[in-house]
Amino acid sequence: MTLLGLLSLLWTESGLNVWYPKMAGKRNDSLVRYRLLETAKQIRTGRACIGDHLFIGVPDPKQPVAQSQIQRLSSQAMSDKRLMLLSVLPRYDAEKHEKPLKFLPLRNFGGLPLIFFNSEVHWDSVKKRFSSEYAAWKSGAKIVVFALTSPAAVTGRGPSVRAHQIVLMHVSENWIPLDSSYEAVVAEKLDAEHRQYVKPMRYDASISEVFPDFYLLDTKSDKPFPMEVFGMATPAYLARKQLKKDYYNREYGPYGWWHWDATTASETMVLPHFPESRKPLSTDTPA
Repeated sequence: MTLLGLLSLLWTESGLNVWYPKMAGKRNDSLVRYRLLETAKQIRTGRACIGDHLFIGVPDPKQPVAQSQIQRLSSQAMSDKRLMLLSVLPRYDAEKHEKPLKFLPLRNFGGLPLIFFNSEVHWDSVKKRFSSEYAAWKSGAKIVVFALTSPAAVTGRGPSVRAHQIVLMHVSENWIPLDSSYEAVVAEKLDAEHRQYVKPMRYDASISEVFPDFYLLDTKSDKPFPMEVFGMATPAYLARKQLKKDYYNREYGPYGWWHWDATTASETMVLPHFPESRKPLSTDTPA
């Protein structure tokens, strides 16, 4: 499994790709961190438990939890273990972030070592690979950053690591993963209308496999209701678009799925109406 696939697994198993209106105001940084760390304790790769390698930043480096985490990742027991570090990129600032960077910028850096890039072009390669996420960051979006690093090296200035791999993931304010700015528009409208939905995660699936952008969970259908956003008009994308439409029509019928052709959208971003919701589902999920 790739690092991005592992991030998808952590998100899915933590229930962070699902949204219910009753979660409004509850899914904050602290709760997301707790859910991910608890999930990581249940995931093993070979003999290693992911929970033993995962460290997630907190806003205040003076918090006891931050200091405890620094002590643990700097301990002798961790001296030969690679680390998995997770945080969020800070608010984009062109003056700060467009100049050459030596280390990864983080918003919640408490409890984490300084993360140096492994070469002068490392950050450039990350920006190129995750161009959509980078563009979203520049536009003010929340971007999760997940890094696989060397063991921590401890000096008088504190611990530092060298990043081996870095992946980015665009998420909504409610921490729902997003693949494009158009998906962000849909998620925002779903939240505003108090809808219940899930974002299917691709893990390491081939691009040829069909995954809806979202599933509505609260329609009058007894099955999850697929939602698809079409956001490009290149010949290759249009061919792919037709394959997807044929698939959805075959599997769900012409009225059994929702779609939005964002390439024809005006500046007001008027979306097609969502399918009518039934009585809200009850859930005991706190996040």
